[in-house]
Amino acid sequence: MAEEIKDKVEYISNVPNEIVFVGCILNNPDNIVEYGQWIRSKYDFSSECTRFFYDSFEVMYQSRTQKFTKENINIFMSENADRLKEYKQYGSYKLLEQWILMAKEEDINKSYEALKKYSLLREYQRNGFNVNKIVNHKKFNTWKAQDIYRLIRSKCDKINTVINENENAIVLNQNVKNLILSKLDKPDMGLLTSYKQWDLMFRGLLTSSFMCVGMISNAGKSRFMMKLVAYITLVLKQKCMVLLNEMTEEQMQTCMLTTVINNPEFQKLHGIKLTKEEREIGLGLYRDINNNIIYRKQDDNGQFIENKDEFKKRLCKESVEFSKIMQISDWIENEKKGLIYCKDVQDDYSDQALEFEIKKANLTNGIQYFFYDTLKQDVNDSGKYGDWSQLKATSTKLAELAKNMNLFVYASIQLTDDAQLLDPLELTSNQIASSKQLKHVCDSLSLFAEIPKAKYQKYQYYADDDMDNDWGEPIAKELDKNKRYYVSNTDKNRYGEKRKVLFSLNLDYNTWQEEGIIFRK
Repeated sequence: MAEEIKDKVEYISNVPNEIVFVGCILNNPDNIVEYGQWIRSKYDFSSECTRFFYDSFEVMYQSRTQKFTKENINIFMSENADRLKEYKQYGSYKLLEQWILMAKEEDINKSYEALKKYSLLREYQRNGFNVNKIVNHKKFNTWKAQDIYRLIRSKCDKINTVINENENAIVLNQNVKNLILSKLDKPDMGLLTSYKQWDLMFRGLLTSSFMCVGMISNAGKSRFMMKLVAYITLVLKQKCMVLLNEMTEEQMQTCMLTTVINNPEFQKLHGIKLTKEEREIGLGLYRDINNNIIYRKQDDNGQFIENKDEFKKRLCKESVEFSKIMQISDWIENEKKGLIYCKDVQDDYSDQALEFEIKKANLTNGIQYFFYDTLKQDVNDSGKYGDWSQLKATSTKLAELAKNMNLFVYASIQLTDDAQLLDPLELTSNQIASSKQLKHVCDSLSLFAEIPKAKYQKYQYYADDDMDNDWGEPIAKELDKNKRYYVSNTDKNRYGEKRKVLFSLNLDYNTWQEEGIIFRK
């Protein structure tokens, strides 16, 4: 129960509830992801003991482990002498065992609401408010922090409305010079990719933005995404999180390796020029100096007579290709700054699950760049896909997370099969499978389509390199019959113009090269 305020100020508190809240954290550390972003321990915990344990567990979750066993807690506490001293002063793990028994998982939300309610009341006390009437009200136990805030604000607003009714409005034509000067120090630019036209259109990969990229089924959505992910991590040294609900983690790892082997952006760094098909990596096929595949030795019945280690030694001896790919793999594994975190969410890609994984990755690993493959509506209770409004709701949730948490969120989306029948330069959000409405939610939307070779003669393009030339106008170029081309048709862009960008590609090697701006003859 709440303590009464006496002549000598005694701040209101509910320590038993604080204990239950920390106990719920102990029982399920992932509660830190859900509630930790809203906790301000300096204000929310009146007891130094509960504040100490909450602060310790938050640090432990973020930087050590997400498993709060007795052993892990004792190890963490012993890493710092002052922390260990305070831990022992409060009774060590014996005290926590009691807290665990007091807390039930279903208590966490009610406990959080009570925590915030008492925190708010203490702050009002510190600022001279008499909260006795609130505490003694017959409905006090049913009120939440917001109810108390509205109760007190209504009294203040009666005065504020009369005195200064326009206080919440701002004048847009003031402080304009300050805005200009602030952009000199921190321009609105994100990470620059290896795609020049994309960077010009979208100002790089900006945090607080939600980008969608669409292709028809089996056209290379995941592969294009992996090229971006690999560049951000291995070239720009930024951490990324990839959420999957179609391809497996092993398939994406194979795609990443193929990307790093074949694309020049990575070859410059690892120093090895090589081409290797993703299919052969997946099948474990490597070639000798004469370009013949080296097979593991078998008897007449097809049984292996060469064990794994023997075959590996022979590959190292007879295949320069295998040795070079192993060197590239070593380079990838030794890159400690740019890390790709991957999670298969195929079993649960509900809005709640996606939000949890994104918040957890941001909290525990400081990740700001998230990639989701593929964006689609959740399966409902009857085992069927929901309607288009659910996909828009998921898109809205991802956009909100990007804005509120200062993240870059990328989602690959699927286009309808008839998209391949249209002119690539005329693709619009109408060709998005399930929900064209997500266009209203995202900050940028690029739709990819292949140009059939039979129609190459209908198009020309201005090459990126020629457009940089200050000497005269760029020269229009013809499409190369020996290349495969996709058009990236930008249907929405909050940051500038919408260009139609030409890419050449080879999905077997997962090479993607931006060529320039395409147009019809």
